[in-house]
Amino acid sequence: MFSTFFVNICILVTFLYITGLISQRYKIRLHTLKRKVHWIGGALFGCYGIVLMYYSFHVGFNTIADLRHLAIIATATYIGGPAALIATLFVCLGRLLLFGVTTQAIVGAFFMMLVGIGCALLSHLSWSRLPKLVIMNIFALGVIFFPFMINLNNNIDAVLHVYPLHFVISMAGGFLLYLIAESINTSNELLLRLEHTSYTDHLTNLSNRRQLESSLEEQLPRARQRHEHLSVLVLDIDHFKEVNDTYGHAAGDAVLRQLGQILIDKCRSNDIVTRSGGEEFTVLLPNCTFQQALRIANQILSGVNQYEFVLADRPILKVTVSIGVTTFPDTGGDISGAALLEQADKALYEAKHAGRNRICSYEI
Repeated sequence: MFSTFFVNICILVTFLYITGLISQRYKIRLHTLKRKVHWIGGALFGCYGIVLMYYSFHVGFNTIADLRHLAIIATATYIGGPAALIATLFVCLGRLLLFGVTTQAIVGAFFMMLVGIGCALLSHLSWSRLPKLVIMNIFALGVIFFPFMINLNNNIDAVLHVYPLHFVISMAGGFLLYLIAESINTSNELLLRLEHTSYTDHLTNLSNRRQLESSLEEQLPRARQRHEHLSVLVLDIDHFKEVNDTYGHAAGDAVLRQLGQILIDKCRSNDIVTRSGGEEFTVLLPNCTFQQALRIANQILSGVNQYEFVLADRPILKVTVSIGVTTFPDTGGDISGAALLEQADKALYEAKHAGRNRICSYEI
């Protein structure tokens, strides 16, 4: 019996590890779950519950038990109520389809459905995960007590002989499930945080140079394949060194943060805004013609000119920017991402050379 219990725990560990890899691969966070994740997660854990039914263990009096309810509890605890109901539906259908539509199977499916509904309701409690998981496990075992009674013909002595063993095994399995799931979840959260940090500028919370290069490698082949335009804006704050020298680097940082917000406000939601270095910013404009890019650049230029940059304990500051614009494939169809950025840089240099606070475009 204990060897079968060990097999069940190994199966749970394997399932949780696989789920952790999936959530890591698709960057799924517990606090940002979408409806699609509920469907997929519920179906996945439902299948886990079906597998656990194959590895039932004897608890005495020709009675077998399994840990399928732990799959439902894990789903309710870590994904949510809707996913728990989906997992329960899979478990119940699996019980009926794979083991035959018998009276015993119908009774088991009915009480397992009660377990799923109860866990879905308990998942809305504003408690931490461990208390919720323990309460769900106790609730599920309370419901499971009744199938034991029915299958043992209401022989209370027989039930009291086998039920405590199943209770202890289920509680132990629940705690092990929690420890492993928390370890995997913490590891995934840390990895996601590190990935976010590696691609994000710490000061403005915009994309950094590394993310810009990665996005360009993705967007340029897509634009070439779909015969779309890809525009690039490169802008630089005019005389930014004077801001740092006059008001200090803290004031310069405040200007950079506020300029980053202006860019987000003036650009489209699918545009990729990057602080590419120092006081220089780059904007990738997917599926954007040259005329559309000029329009957005003018909105940025006008927005910066009208904006009053607020400094801590300092007077309100006015700054200007210079902007360089280029568009693929207008300036060359067979071009690399680095060459496209170089074109925008040359246009920015022309804007600086022509007197600043203006827009210049790259011309072949």
